[in-house]
Amino acid sequence: MAGTGPHEVVVIGGGYAGLTAAARIGETASGVSLTLIDTKPEFVERIRLHEMAGGSTPRALPYEDFMTARHGRFVQAKVMSIDPGRRRVLIETDHKGQSEVAYDTLIYAPGSYTDRQTVPGADRHAVCLDMADGSAALYARLTGLARTGARTGGTVLIAGGGLTAIEAACEFGERMTDLRIILAPGRNFAPGTKPGDLSKAGFDHVIATLERLGVEIAAGARIARVQPDHVDMEDGSTIAFDVCLWAAGFLVPPLAADAGIEVTQSGQIVTDETLTSVSHPDILAVGDAAHVMTEIAGKCRMSCAAGRPMGEGAARTFDARLNGARPDAFTFGYSFRCISLGREDGLIQFVDATDQPVEEVWTGKRGAVWKEYICRRALAGVGFDNDLGPPPNVPPDTPPEIS
Repeated sequence: MAGTGPHEVVVIGGGYAGLTAAARIGETASGVSLTLIDTKPEFVERIRLHEMAGGSTPRALPYEDFMTARHGRFVQAKVMSIDPGRRRVLIETDHKGQSEVAYDTLIYAPGSYTDRQTVPGADRHAVCLDMADGSAALYARLTGLARTGARTGGTVLIAGGGLTAIEAACEFGERMTDLRIILAPGRNFAPGTKPGDLSKAGFDHVIATLERLGVEIAAGARIARVQPDHVDMEDGSTIAFDVCLWAAGFLVPPLAADAGIEVTQSGQIVTDETLTSVSHPDILAVGDAAHVMTEIAGKCRMSCAAGRPMGEGAARTFDARLNGARPDAFTFGYSFRCISLGREDGLIQFVDATDQPVEEVWTGKRGAVWKEYICRRALAGVGFDNDLGPPPNVPPDTPPEIS
């Protein structure tokens, strides 16, 4: 990696994975010119977007200040394409039009977005929890609906049976009691299945909490089409709504595939054990848009739990290569899944290293307190907070160390 000038590092995407990588490189590497590119001006706590849609106020976490403090720069722009042969990234800004950014090492971390393409009509008639401004707009719509009267006055349909859908349903059910909340998990809640790969104890607590909060569950059939004011189910039935929130799967941007970088069928960059692209050694891929296999965990799922450690791993790989050393393999294993079930309830579902649930769970206030701590710990791990303090005092046990 030796050169006559500073080594140009470009990071695409300022989520948990990309910003962690940028932070560690900026804090430790010398002789490096570091650039972060993202379409939005500040970091968004994606794991809190359902809270924002429920009325919580997000923190202001500007990229520019963050990067300046770490000897880097931030460029607010949309990445239009990548030219791996010339090592250039084509970007477009609102005021300056299109331009190119050169790199010696590219860290690819554009993240993922809600899949509203698979089911007809979802892209036109459903909203999602991908961005802070979208969550704020959804909150405004929900509060407007709530003012129309009792539960029969406004209906919110939440499509999906995973953790995002469950968290949103509980958040709205607790904080917006005038609304009718319907969760449509498809076949996720069918007999013999459990949402989010939960244990029986975890699944039972989720169901009990949804029922306690008055959330209706329309399980069994999948949504076949989204219409302006209702969904058509695959069994021929319909469900009317005033607002449809789509939380059923994720997609990754096509940037890497369009650039000729080796990707999976879903568009994730295929990496080796050091998070390096198998087809382009000057590209490291992390987060949701990376296909990462580890000896312990196996394939890393799309999650903050895996994404932030990937960012740390990419920074270590870069540092080793910058100094002429052989990078170590990225190692990772799971400990637990955490789910918010409103502000006063939560679920810590313990899992083995391969992400398979075990029977131990923490629920209720204990689960809520630890879920909040984990969210704060994730933000501190990126580098925004240095005064996190000790874990909450919820005896008798504590979970394993949180990355």
